[in-house]
Amino acid sequence: MSCRLPTTVIPRAYRLNYTTISLTAPFKFDGVIQIDVEVADAGINAAEGNPNSLTLHCLDLAVTKAKCAGKDATSLTMSIEAETVTITFPKKIPSGSHTLTVHFTGTLNDQMRGLYRSSYTNLKGEEKIMACTQFEATDARRAFPCWDEPSFKATFQLICTIPLIDGSNMVAISNTPVLETQEFIKDGERFKTYTFGETPKMSTYLAALVVGEFDVVSMYSEKTKIQTSVYTMPGKGKQGKFCLETASKALDFLEETYGIKYPLPKSDLLAIPDFASGAMENWGCVTYREAKILTDVGTSLTMKKGIARTVCHELAHQWFGNLTTMEWWNALFLNEGFARFMEFISVNHLFPEWNIWNEFVQSVYTLALGLDAMKTSHPIECTVNHPDEINSIFDAISYAKGASLLRMVSNYLGDDVFIGGIQAYLTKFSYDNAKSGDLWSALGEFSGKDVPGMMVPWTSQTGFPVIHISDDGSTSTERFLASGEKGEGSWPCPIVFQDGEKIILDDSNKSAVENKIKTLLTDSFFKINAGQYGFFRVNYSVKQWEKLADVMVPGKLSTIDRLGLISDCFALGKAGYIPVTVPLNLVKSFGDIAELDEYVIWQELSEQMRGLASLYKDEPFFPKFQKLMAGMFSKQAELLGWEKKEGENENLGSMRAAVFAALGAADDAGTAQTAQKLFNEYAAGGDAVQADLRQIVYKLALKQDEEGVMRVLMDLYRRTDFPEEQRNLMLTLGQVQNAGLHAEVREWALWSGEVRIQDITYPLSTLGSSNQANSDSAWKYFQNNYDKLLSRFNNMWPAVAAMMSRGGSGGQQKVDEINAFFKVKPVGSAKRRVEQGCEALLLRFGRLERDRKVLEKYFL
Repeated sequence: MSCRLPTTVIPRAYRLNYTTISLTAPFKFDGVIQIDVEVADAGINAAEGNPNSLTLHCLDLAVTKAKCAGKDATSLTMSIEAETVTITFPKKIPSGSHTLTVHFTGTLNDQMRGLYRSSYTNLKGEEKIMACTQFEATDARRAFPCWDEPSFKATFQLICTIPLIDGSNMVAISNTPVLETQEFIKDGERFKTYTFGETPKMSTYLAALVVGEFDVVSMYSEKTKIQTSVYTMPGKGKQGKFCLETASKALDFLEETYGIKYPLPKSDLLAIPDFASGAMENWGCVTYREAKILTDVGTSLTMKKGIARTVCHELAHQWFGNLTTMEWWNALFLNEGFARFMEFISVNHLFPEWNIWNEFVQSVYTLALGLDAMKTSHPIECTVNHPDEINSIFDAISYAKGASLLRMVSNYLGDDVFIGGIQAYLTKFSYDNAKSGDLWSALGEFSGKDVPGMMVPWTSQTGFPVIHISDDGSTSTERFLASGEKGEGSWPCPIVFQDGEKIILDDSNKSAVENKIKTLLTDSFFKINAGQYGFFRVNYSVKQWEKLADVMVPGKLSTIDRLGLISDCFALGKAGYIPVTVPLNLVKSFGDIAELDEYVIWQELSEQMRGLASLYKDEPFFPKFQKLMAGMFSKQAELLGWEKKEGENENLGSMRAAVFAALGAADDAGTAQTAQKLFNEYAAGGDAVQADLRQIVYKLALKQDEEGVMRVLMDLYRRTDFPEEQRNLMLTLGQVQNAGLHAEVREWALWSGEVRIQDITYPLSTLGSSNQANSDSAWKYFQNNYDKLLSRFNNMWPAVAAMMSRGGSGGQQKVDEINAFFKVKPVGSAKRRVEQGCEALLLRFGRLERDRKVLEKYFL
């Protein structure tokens, strides 16, 4: 059903007053909201057509009274299904401007949505409660009655009264600076009232309020005249300094890039202990999971890159998403795809030594291709109405595919032209809403090219093409499907050749593309889609793949082009477009390569080979596969060693982890012995394992002594409060193979209270797939404890349902069992993720059946 409101009543300004926010049980809050509204066509009720009524969004709140146009409400009707309250008055509300006043009360929930509570430890070691908001996509309605849709933009002014607990430094922070505060005593208790400045016109999901104790570090930019502040839990202020420096510099860069002044007078970044997503771009008051904001001396480069990316992503939103907002959630990629694209532009500017665009192709671009190759994918723009449908599209299609398409069109137009078009778009739609067509039109008008004609097919259709190139240079295209089945669809493909020439492959230009390819056939090799800008895969003939295998050594092709060939070839082999032996032949000579500056190449190779190892681990030829795998990585391991060398390139830490992870999967004895030695020394009180290597060292140690190492890992988890280390430990603990230990870790993760709800995905991601028997056990446990799990993990339900229903073995039989269960027990917003999990299960089973004989022959 649709939960959208009619446009006959438009909010213009909210004045929200939280008169009580209790940080002790029963955690109640009380509020009064005054909403200036414009009534265009009086009294059209979304549900019943009653001319005396107004309907607005409201959920998990008790509305006690309301008043509008001088009249008190005669009835207040809640609809849980529609997530609304209908307020009925004794007479029809006249057209024109009015103020609607609503009194309400609610509870600080523990589900990390709406206005909720989070726990933290103060400097005295005491556990305390703070309050925080998380409203995207449709949870502002859980904190105050409102028109909770992105197109209903209005200004907000917030007033809140908070308790001042003895000995605490409790403060309130919101989107705008504090105008005034007032302390008072009531019934012997001290309180403080904060009045914040009015916000610009914005959508409800961007409003924010946080109440708690914080350390704060700040930096003022002479360039933007903006003070950036990072708020952390007590005692962790120093851990926010890298984030602060990155944020302040990113704000300078983004303001210059967008050509529009940062719209608010301050920029706050807050670390929240319990936070469901990575971060949230609330205007001027960005909230983050602690792991996305804190660093220490042991932080890995991988984590630092992740923090820099997240910071730049959320600050990119301050313009693209906040200043100019998608009209409805079906165009979510306008927010998230663009912010993902801009995070890489910003990080590349701030940290050019990281070569971050290589990682874009290796992680973001290939992630999007992987999901979009599935039948259960969805178009970038798809119909969504109910909150469950909206939540289901916060995925790699909206983020990663959206960013990849923007990178593609930016390359096609030229980066400077693209940014110029973006500036024109933002200027035109400032403090307003836009549709995807508005973006394409702005880019088209600025560039003089038919951008809408090229891009609409990419956003309106599911999937992407594979371009087949035959030995005579002719081409054919079809939708690429991970199953290898014939797919349908038509996309204009902007092809970049190695010499820089760009031609769009479509019906009108097909002959031009083929003529260009024919001129390349006599070369020793050729590759199209130079730079991997086009969002498609390329399949060469077997003869052409053989030629490309000869030039996979460093110096013949760029890093990104070598990476693209590996990614395309393995994807084609796994889907059955080419024999699975072709990608193995493409990379088998890597054991002779000595290079220490191409981290992403080895990361991609490691991930691909470990994926195959997981699939083939029970096959008779697996030891020979492991031998091939070990041979690919041994030379790199010798060059790298286990110890970081003085002055080495920062990326080598990540490369070292990728190489030894591959050797670990190959059961390399030397790798296992060294990992066990490093772990034993650390467990005995020695030096900590290097940050980049911790997860692989923990995993290999666990593999050799499950119960003993598991106990040590649990003890380490209880002794650390650093998010990256906690994540490493949770991911490792979930990999226990013994059935009894698996059940013990599962109970600990789900019910001990030691794992925060936001972190449950880490142990579950490995518990659900450690081996077939344990996967089946997890699925049975999920079925038997469905209601209990749903109650505890409501806001993390999509992840919990997807990870615990992976199945294990059985192919179609297992999928039928999963589908039958979910017909009885619907999973709401987890539906798409469960469907994708079932498809992945079938694909895995089908690949093994198809390729088993081929690989047995290959390894003879």
